[in-house]
This record gives sequence, structure tokens and C-alpha cells, in this order.
Amino acid sequence: MFNKALISSLSIFLVFMVFTSSIKHKTRTLEKKINVLQDKIISLKKDLKDAKTDYVYLSSPAQLEKYLIVLDIKDYITFDTSNIFFSPQEFIISKQKETKLLKNNEYEKNKK
Repeated sequence: MFNKALISSLSIFLVFMVFTSSIKHKTRTLEKKINVLQDKIISLKKDLKDAKTDYVYLSSPAQLEKYLIVLDIKDYITFDTSNIFFSPQEFIISKQKETKLLKNNEYEKNKK
């Protein structure tokens, strides 16, 4: 009886030890992958910040005027700020309003 209890407890201990070791190994590999991805994210965030800074600088009106002078382009069209959309959703909403207005105008013309 003492032998059976000892063998069963040792076998359970051995199974748990192997199970814990495999989980620890998988966790370690996941942590390494997470660290690599975090390094890539930091690098991409830095690149995005640099790109945004470049965009703001290069698309400023004063900078664009300098480019036009350097390139000797005289026939360019300026946009009113109301024609600039800051997101696709704003553009979609504006187009929906335009179509509603066009439909209303056509309806009124046909009515007369």
C-alpha cells in the first residue's frame, strides 16, 4: 500500500513537472515574439511620426508656393478649404447631401 501511494504521487509529480516545463517553454517563446513585435511597432511609430512631420512641412501653403516658383508653374488652381475632406466619412456625407439637393432641385423643376 505504501508502494502504490508513493508511485502514484511520484508519477503525478512527474506529469505536472513535464507539463509545467512545456508551458514555461511556450511562454518564453511567446514573450520573445512579443518583444520582437514591440520593437517593430516602436520603429513603425517613429517612421509614422516622421512621415506626418514631412507631410505637414511639405504640404504647407508656403512650401507649395516655393515649389511652384522653383518649377516655374503658373497655371495652378487653389482649393477652398470647404473642398478639403479630412476623412472618407466626411466625403461620403457631403456626397449624400449633394445628391439629396440635386434630387430636390430636379423634383421642383419637374413639378413646375
